[in-house]
Amino acid sequence: MIKYIVFSLFLVLFFYGRYMEPNTIKIREININSDVIGNALKNKIIVHISDLHISRFGKVETEVLNIIDQINPDLIFLTGDYIKWKGDTKPALTFLSKFEAKSGVFAVMGDYDYSDSKNSCLFCHEKGSGRPTKQHNVHMLRNSSQKLNIGKQVVKIAGMDEGYDGLNELKKIKDMGDQDTLLLVLSHSPFAFDKFSGKDSVLMFSGDTHGGQVSLPSWLFKLLGYEKNVKYNYGLFQEGKKNMYVTRGIGTSHFRFRLFCPPEVAVFRF
Repeated sequence: MIKYIVFSLFLVLFFYGRYMEPNTIKIREININSDVIGNALKNKIIVHISDLHISRFGKVETEVLNIIDQINPDLIFLTGDYIKWKGDTKPALTFLSKFEAKSGVFAVMGDYDYSDSKNSCLFCHEKGSGRPTKQHNVHMLRNSSQKLNIGKQVVKIAGMDEGYDGLNELKKIKDMGDQDTLLLVLSHSPFAFDKFSGKDSVLMFSGDTHGGQVSLPSWLFKLLGYEKNVKYNYGLFQEGKKNMYVTRGIGTSHFRFRLFCPPEVAVFRF
């Protein structure tokens, strides 16, 4: 009898984690204290999504777009891994073409996006050309930065690419920050947070961890060798003046399965 109950419970959890939770997108609301970020983004809304791992444009992608459309954000931040490993870029590019925000859409690339080096350039450039792509209006920040005027305030946005270890690029990004102006940083890897000191006024947006896809204790992630999940699994992290949010992301990698770790659209209200 006990074996039957255990086996039935296992089947229920497997079915739920395989076929239901990956399709159940949650909206995570995060309120950022104005003492941390100043007034540059007062009354503004940022949507942050990551780790889509798109193989086809389907129900989940459509729901994400509907959620964002209802929120009507001022800014949209994307932090990488738009495709499956060495997967087709076309569905991801179609998805990116649907994004619009009042003050722009900004993104960085993830390691999966570079898995097919032949096609990774299509996220930024027209095929066979150095001209910027016309397939979407997303600003891809590859170890680069941009100043954005929102109302009467200047907002500084930087993207740390998978090759963020370049000291010159990192210095340029860090030099954008100052005591009076918040620097918004996009990085696929949350380990980029360690590149800044607690004295840097930084609000970073990251992904990559998927929140583990399954809710596990940190010691088990450590045993499995997932150091990023041990240190920066999911949520808001703060050290001095620097802050970072790590999202659970939308898609899955390796195996389509989530258990008590649903996909999310993170919504920041200032």
